[in-house]
Amino acid sequence: MTKLAILGAGRMAQVHATALIDANIGVAAIFDINRPASEALAKKLQADVAASAREAVSRKDVDGVLIVTSNDTHMENILLATNANKPVMCEKPLAATLQETLACVDALGAAATKVFLAFNRRFDVNHMALKAAINKGEIGDIEQIVITSRDPCPPPLESIKSSGGLFYEMMIHDLDMARWLLGEEFIRLNANGAALVDPAVGKMGDVDTATVSMEAASGRQVVIINSRRASYGYDQRIEVFGSKGMAISQNPRKSSLVRYSQSLSGNPDGLYDFYLDRYADSYRTELLCFVKHVQEGSDMPVNALDGLRAACLADAAKNSSVENRSIKLDTNGMEVTIS
Repeated sequence: MTKLAILGAGRMAQVHATALIDANIGVAAIFDINRPASEALAKKLQADVAASAREAVSRKDVDGVLIVTSNDTHMENILLATNANKPVMCEKPLAATLQETLACVDALGAAATKVFLAFNRRFDVNHMALKAAINKGEIGDIEQIVITSRDPCPPPLESIKSSGGLFYEMMIHDLDMARWLLGEEFIRLNANGAALVDPAVGKMGDVDTATVSMEAASGRQVVIINSRRASYGYDQRIEVFGSKGMAISQNPRKSSLVRYSQSLSGNPDGLYDFYLDRYADSYRTELLCFVKHVQEGSDMPVNALDGLRAACLADAAKNSSVENRSIKLDTNGMEVTIS
């Protein structure tokens, strides 16, 4: 049986723990600086508690490493694992800033393709069906993509310091989806951001509401809409419009039940509360994909290079928002000139 080491025992570790159990994927060792958290997760997964991250990844019975620590520790843990010649699955982003992301990819070298970056939305059944429709030509030539992503509530203010903010922590998922769906890099980006939900977010140098528009060399357009507050639940929709029609990945509901009575007029059940429920199946699917590539020894289908390109777009979006200007990008998503 393929066995993993897990670095981190917080909320995302718990999410993956459920997927690991459901998929019958073994765990050899767990490390977290919070020892009680490590012990609780180790008991749940029938794994050992390691005294350090180095001890966890260096074990001979560890075939791959799952990194679910805070964003500002991703780089050091990725390099620790790859230096031990272990394939890695890491939560996004690679690092909390573009400079650190560039340094990480540079340090990885050829091993960058052995790092599975957990852009789990690529593995959502509805989004995969949307991608398949594009690949089959059902939509024709893509002209516009609109991605809507709204959280039900903001994260704790203290998390902003280590997460990198909305563009790196939240929108980076949507930037990756835009690249994946369009299959083309972007040459121009414009972003607007504001702290409309909580003024305290703005005082910390971040935004909680943002809109980004991007243009590819072909002229195709992508618009991304983000908000940290949606009073009706976790809002996740993607619309792809093309020469032959349109396809939409809609919000899944808690159930397909529609009630009719004197007090109800056919309203369907509500949206999922947050990503833990909405994307539960995608976490399981991406883990199975990672393990498959570990067993094959093959390159990861979404890797550190994808993480770098998404980080470049996130950095450009942040700069555009702060400096109130459009940004021209090269084929790698790096800013080249002020337009």
